[in-house]
Amino acid sequence: MATDSRILKVIEQGPDLMALTKNKYNLQVAKSVIANGQLTFNIIWQSRVLAPSISLQWKPTYGLNWTASVPDPGLVISLSGFWKQCDEGQVLDLNSSGLFVQSTASTKPGYLKVGSNNYQTQSGDNGVHFIVGIQEASGNFSPIFVDPTETGHGMEAAYQPQEKVQWWYQAGMQTSSMISENRGPTETGDFSKPDDVTGLYSKSSSYDFKKGEWTTTSP
Repeated sequence: MATDSRILKVIEQGPDLMALTKNKYNLQVAKSVIANGQLTFNIIWQSRVLAPSISLQWKPTYGLNWTASVPDPGLVISLSGFWKQCDEGQVLDLNSSGLFVQSTASTKPGYLKVGSNNYQTQSGDNGVHFIVGIQEASGNFSPIFVDPTETGHGMEAAYQPQEKVQWWYQAGMQTSSMISENRGPTETGDFSKPDDVTGLYSKSSSYDFKKGEWTTTSP
């Protein structure tokens, strides 16, 4: 996967921006992950306050974390561990202390893999939900996906982050919230390949409030 920066710019002006502001919408952005053979969006990666121009920039650098439980839609996910960068094809284990360590398990090309969950939970069931995050410019990671399936003790898991991104307008949501159904029309962009003309991984998008439609161009 190319390591070049991806850029999403959302531009709103005039009546559209006024209507969105009146209804107290924020821009919500989500990234996708393939898990258990399915492409999934389930966490709000970024929730941004409205502005005439909103720009998001990222590189495909990912990490793993975990949580003991998955919250209901609309609620913010809680992290139970510490982030550990994990590159495609790398394998980590979750040890008995809840920390990620290098694994000797076989790799899965193109995936972030957990070779074995060895953590002992307080409840005694020893199952955890793994979280995939993306690294921000600050160096910190932000959640983009949580596995709804519990990984039991001694079990393995594998995740493949994708450069497909969704964005929409919605009120009352926060960064790292579980995606809920009460949202506006959604736009999807594929940032896995550069534009044929510019060579950039870049898209510009705007929303027509009256029509309920997005218009997206590259760049």
